Amino acid sequence: MMKVLQISEYSHFIKNARELPFGRVYPLSVAEGFQSGMIYSSANCVLFRHKYNYSYIWGTPGETQLRSIYELIINSGMKLMFADAHICSLFSEWGGVTLIPRNNYSYPHDSAPKFVLPEGFSVKDIDNGLFDRLKGRVTPSLFWDDPEQFRKYGKGICIMHGDEPASWAFTAGVSSEECDIGIETAEPFRHRRLAYAAASALISEILPKKRPLWSCQQSNRGSACIAEKLGFVKTYEYIMIRKAD
Repeated sequence: MMKVLQISEYSHFIKNARELPFGRVYPLSVAEGFQSGMIYSSANCVLFRHKYNYSYIWGTPGETQLRSIYELIINSGMKLMFADAHICSLFSEWGGVTLIPRNNYSYPHDSAPKFVLPEGFSVKDIDNGLFDRLKGRVTPSLFWDDPEQFRKYGKGICIMHGDEPASWAFTAGVSSEECDIGIETAEPFRHRRLAYAAASALISEILPKKRPLWSCQQSNRGSACIAEKLGFVKTYEYIMIRKAD
């Protein structure tokens, strides 16, 4: 079994989060207290779970711990990010899960790329009002508890068409050193390079204090192409294990 830790204990596991080989921004966001989540521990492993359910294992879990983690995936929507082929295969054998290949990207540059907005569009910070207005699959409200937490620790840029949100980029995961970028474009405004513009504007806000990151499913060529055009470089391939639809 794995013990659910108290929030007051989270900072004790910052070192473990820093030792993860990839995706450490999300475990660190929880351990450092920037974003909400949970941390579970046992004698030989630690499980970091972000509010968005992105989860990472530090250490060497035994079958008892793996069974507990599997149950969290099946029963509570946890999404485990893992690169161990044997354990991915084991979870697949237990059934009820989907394995999704993903990529992580880093940003090796010291400045943001340039962008030009089409006529009729403008750039706006994601304030409290926009935080609640943005709807879709990738929005700040899915990663942050409320507008106040987001404004305190996060950052977001929205490309507006008049008073209508067209495309947005925001810090989905935040640690003391890195920010993972989430993007989305409203259906009527797609294919106009607005996501590129929003992400470019956000990168200029993140640098130089922190390093921008990018992650997406390998099948999401649209997101991967935007990352590559922005100047991101692929650094890691792994698997997301989640409950099957």
